[in-house]
Amino acid sequence: MIELYHFWDSPCCFKVRTVLAEKNLDWQEHLIASVQFDHFQPEYQAINPHSIVPSLIHDGHVLMQSGIIAEYLDETFPENPLTPKDPVARATMRQWAFEEQAYLFPLIVTMSFNLMMTLREKAYGMDQLREWSKRHPDQARAQDYLNRISSPLDQKSVDEAGKKFTWYMARLEKQFEASGGPWVCGETYSLADISLGPILDRIDYLDMLDLLDGTPKVVEWYRRMTECPAFKKGAPLFEYRMWGPKKPIPDRRVGSDEPYASFPSA
Repeated sequence: MIELYHFWDSPCCFKVRTVLAEKNLDWQEHLIASVQFDHFQPEYQAINPHSIVPSLIHDGHVLMQSGIIAEYLDETFPENPLTPKDPVARATMRQWAFEEQAYLFPLIVTMSFNLMMTLREKAYGMDQLREWSKRHPDQARAQDYLNRISSPLDQKSVDEAGKKFTWYMARLEKQFEASGGPWVCGETYSLADISLGPILDRIDYLDMLDLLDGTPKVVEWYRRMTECPAFKKGAPLFEYRMWGPKKPIPDRRVGSDEPYASFPSA
């Protein structure tokens, strides 16, 4: 039995859901409402002491960190393999999976916090956010979160993150030139593609695909990714997308009794 603790609009969770879809695996869902600090509650910390998502439980074994979960699933369920047999291609896959987690993910966190999460103040109101923040075990961190979420847009940070992102996309463009495509590791569709796909999905949702100008091979690869059935299945439902440039906050105050972990659009 596979259980997945996840937040719908998380690139890391998106990655794991895509692997599950590629493997045609059934799984039991446990939704984590990050805005309500579910991931900092004792019940979840007993599973994942780092208070991060996703977490996967398979036959009683708890697995953390999306990249490790993805490799575990590929090794445990070898049908439809997602790891190249060639050692150089396999190392390339792991290199890009690492760069996604170590470099690209932090950049989209900066952009997402400024362009998406700060909308929560207007949608929920600070009173509701303060009430939920009481569930955080570290009140200093909770106060920092409230201060940042209620601060004006830091356009300079967004621009700097975008500039760094384009540097990585130029590197990815060269990777496609070297591998010959159509996938990151060449002819083999792999965990590298599954790792990077949700990052580009977030850039798309932030309405910042212009960051891909000058990298036509990356653009074509992303288009190909969005057509993959498993990618579509792993993607967040629109109901569970956070508010952002492509999903305005509703013109009414959103109450705490709204559908669990969703972000209403009307």
